[in-house]
Amino acid sequence: MSPREDWQEILHAAHNEPIDAAHYTAVRARVLAEIRRPRTMWRRMAWITGGAAIAAALLLAMAVRRPELPAPPRVAAAIPPAPEAPKVVARVAAPVGPRRKRAPLTIKLQTSDPNVVIYWIAD
Repeated sequence: MSPREDWQEILHAAHNEPIDAAHYTAVRARVLAEIRRPRTMWRRMAWITGGAAIAAALLLAMAVRRPELPAPPRVAAAIPPAPEAPKVVARVAAPVGPRRKRAPLTIKLQTSDPNVVIYWIAD
């Protein structure tokens, strides 16, 4: 037999041993004692902590509340009317003579991309 099989036999033998009834009785008694134990201390602490938190929130709300400010005084003010716009007389100069025809102005704009070239033609 291999060492692994020896250990398996030992473990199977240990698990097959019967458990005394006294052990079951001891475990049952501890579980029932834990269930019957009063939990009033934790409940009381929860109520006290909750009440203290509410009281602290109320005190903080009263401390932070802004005081009532009186309404600002009403001031009677009249806005003066806008002054009249000055009268502008536009004089158009008569054309001196026939207008000369000029060639349109062409501007070539080069960008950082060599494939993009912009031509701007102005009259």
